Amino acid sequence: MSHRPKRKTAMMTAEVVPSSSVAVAKEVAKSEMACSPEKKIKLSEESKGSTSGVPTEDNTEEEIQKYMEQTFEIRRTFITEEMPAILLLKETYPLLFKGRQMLAEFQRITTLDIDHMIQEYCVKYASIIIDIAKHTSGSNPILRQAESIKQQNQALKQYWDMVTALCLIPMLLKENLVEMVREIGEDDEVDPKGKIVPILISKGTIFKSDEFILVVEEEVVQEFEEFTIALATLFSAYWVFNMQYPRTLNNTYNFIQKAILHHRDGTPLPPLCKQLIQRLQKAGASSSSRARMS
Repeated sequence: MSHRPKRKTAMMTAEVVPSSSVAVAKEVAKSEMACSPEKKIKLSEESKGSTSGVPTEDNTEEEIQKYMEQTFEIRRTFITEEMPAILLLKETYPLLFKGRQMLAEFQRITTLDIDHMIQEYCVKYASIIIDIAKHTSGSNPILRQAESIKQQNQALKQYWDMVTALCLIPMLLKENLVEMVREIGEDDEVDPKGKIVPILISKGTIFKSDEFILVVEEEVVQEFEEFTIALATLFSAYWVFNMQYPRTLNNTYNFIQKAILHHRDGTPLPPLCKQLIQRLQKAGASSSSRARMS
């Protein structure tokens, strides 16, 4: 996202051996939290804004929302100018990592309701994406899992079509879903080591899991039960933490930003994204024409 200031350099793959700069940043964050109480007090006082105190999870959703809105400007300045490590950001603004606050923060930044817009897009295009993928090499593993889970619960067919379409988009853009979502065993422990840019860890396969863990800068950021909310939060994380999209998912994230969310930034649409958009629009127009004739 070239229109926004670069965050501190992040490694451009989902899993790497941490560079020395990352290690230093983590140590600095730990040092600041442990050894600079006056800075912590200053940040805490600033973050209170006009409220009488910092709310906790015990406060109402309305109180938390009000606090997060009141502290938004100073939080954005803190993130974009001081570029804190995630560890320090979690210490300073713990409520940002609770519930749907990451999605709310994305909306405060962009004015877009990402959860609603992804659902709206999938209602229109999920079946078309699935149809295109049926004729695309490499799609069978995802399609087989999707068909199996839909057979078990036809009432949730529309939801599973949405999950399927979202999982197929990277492949249709010649990228790899595993760079976004890494599956581990249901009983395996999540190992955040080496995972720098935002990534989801699924305990079990995506179509059977109800545990999705967001990891950023070797820190477990948040856990989710529902894939679509987890994926929306994964994308939002790049904006909330002011991070650039990794090269390995540049097409996928640009597609989400510019095709699904219609959020243009003045940069050109990658060619593969443009081609996929045209294919979807053409197929959608053809489908609408057939529906009118029937």
